[in-house]
Amino acid sequence: MQDGYLRQTGYANGDTAGLASNLGQKYGRWEVRARVIADGNSGHAYHPVLITWPGSDEWPQGGEYDYFEVNVGDTSATAFLHHPTDSEVVQDEYHSGSLDLAQWHNYGFEWAPDGLTGYIDGQVWFHDTDPDVQAPGPMHQTIQLDNFCGCTMQKAYFDVDWARVYPL
Repeated sequence: MQDGYLRQTGYANGDTAGLASNLGQKYGRWEVRARVIADGNSGHAYHPVLITWPGSDEWPQGGEYDYFEVNVGDTSATAFLHHPTDSEVVQDEYHSGSLDLAQWHNYGFEWAPDGLTGYIDGQVWFHDTDPDVQAPGPMHQTIQLDNFCGCTMQKAYFDVDWARVYPL
């Protein structure tokens, strides 16, 4: 903790952080207030993500909803809604408008039987009614600062002020 918020640090040597809730549910709303900060000039960018992950831990059969996914330094957010399938991994992809990700923003995700909706600062930025993207079982929140390359990284922070989960 730092100044009342959680700070995940990704170091230049590639050491990084992540956490997952053990509270899973089918349908509901997940919200996280977060910011992403670079603290270096060289190296590969870390990859902060807010994900609901299947309680079964089966992927891709359990689905995966990445409702905030960026590289440090990006100027918009992306969402990847991975379809639960045994064949090729299929996903629906959405891009937000321009954002200063170093500022605090509230990211929300609502999963209902009739669709999935993403929010940034209370405003809808995607709504997906594709029935093929519906996961078969409970999901839980993860907050990750990923290192995809295993190489020299640009030091970065993924700060989380709060996280909330609501039933539908």
